Amino acid sequence: MYIDLRKTLKKIEDQLPENKTPEPAQLEKAYELTLRLRSQLIAVQYDMEQFGMGIVPPVDEPVTQLPQTEKKMVLLTIPEPLPARKELTSNVEEHWIKMIHDAIARESQTGLPYFEKAFVLIRIWTPRGTNNKRVWDTSNRAINVVINNLKGIFFDDDDFEHMACGIVADWGEIGQTEIWICALEELEKCEIFH
Repeated sequence: MYIDLRKTLKKIEDQLPENKTPEPAQLEKAYELTLRLRSQLIAVQYDMEQFGMGIVPPVDEPVTQLPQTEKKMVLLTIPEPLPARKELTSNVEEHWIKMIHDAIARESQTGLPYFEKAFVLIRIWTPRGTNNKRVWDTSNRAINVVINNLKGIFFDDDDFEHMACGIVADWGEIGQTEIWICALEELEKCEIFH
């Protein structure tokens, strides 16, 4: 995966005007972007260790690609339920980034597809007794950690031009998370819905 850290830094800088005090909304956005940058830095470090790649290389340097494939869908299985909003400490985030990239590394052995526009479905199973209402809030930052660690590998960016996503949670005997990624234009043919 190649991540352009300067792109996120620029977005943070854009929220902090030089000659005036930032508005509260700008500070909040800068904070959200700082959390994204932190997650990206961890992902870059991990990718450099695993694949020898991570930061966008200079233009004249050749880009080493992960093996590509014509697969129409990828399933990454994480052996834990997605953490609750209040459980996402820096250690838990690092642990999740590692599990996501380990799953990607396993999948890369048979090649990785790259989608112009992707659909990502995150399916979470959690053991009974978990307060589902509090845990699976759609503003859960752990969802952003998952999406941010897929972009640059399976699709270009996490904006509406490059991806769409859905999150589903249910009770299960054991906790786990499945991350399904497929081409958006072939969604109806995707194994996710069969």
